[in-house]
Amino acid sequence: MDISDLKQLKKESKLTNAEIAELSGVPFSTVNKIFSGATENPRYATLLAIEQVLTHKQKLPLYYDEVKQEPCLVRESPAPYYYTARRYDYSDIEKLSETTRAELIDGRLYLMSAPSRIHQFLVAELFFSIKSHIRRNKSACHVYTAPFAVRLFADEKTFVEPDIAVICNRDIMTEKGCDGAPDLIIEVVSPSNATHDYVTKLMKYQKAGVREYWIVNPEQERVSVINFENPDYTADYTYTDSISSGVLPGLQITINEFMGEF
Repeated sequence: MDISDLKQLKKESKLTNAEIAELSGVPFSTVNKIFSGATENPRYATLLAIEQVLTHKQKLPLYYDEVKQEPCLVRESPAPYYYTARRYDYSDIEKLSETTRAELIDGRLYLMSAPSRIHQFLVAELFFSIKSHIRRNKSACHVYTAPFAVRLFADEKTFVEPDIAVICNRDIMTEKGCDGAPDLIIEVVSPSNATHDYVTKLMKYQKAGVREYWIVNPEQERVSVINFENPDYTADYTYTDSISSGVLPGLQITINEFMGEF
């Protein structure tokens, strides 16, 4: 969508520049420059924020980052994910700045807020445990943490950045990530995005051919392991339990063993 399209949407919405600025989080001066033509090539994220206001006519969980000079999601927003009205593809993901985290599911764009400290701690410790296990066992698998581009169906409509992805098939790896389903995916959830991880992503991961999916819930101190190949490995664990995997034989992780360092 270009500026001419935004001007048409603005005309139809009957919103003023001041209202657009208030709802989008984009400075009033920037909105004025865009619609007056003074700014010929505004940042893509700025256009995206204005577009959402003109199509939704409601306040989105955005703030304006003065350093990056673009709208971003509130770091502790009650809704760290939102999807947009129109359909997008992978080319839209590539237009976003490197510091803007986003996922694409069935053509819907989900912007993601910055992760919390407990989120990053858990991802780091789980990655270290899995990486150490892979090295000890000289496994052919590889483990990566976000940002790591995963095009689940190797198409233009679905793109995700799992917190942790284990890939055992080098043929699907690309320079940016992988085109296809990882063998094991781990997501650390927050209360506000729980449905996204427990329902939306779970269904997509199963359909794409992910073999095993872990959902780590810091608030409940529980881990759900869903093995789509072998139900014997599907179970719910607490932080005191030893968690095992059907994808990485012999892997045993007890989260409470490292939580004392948090």
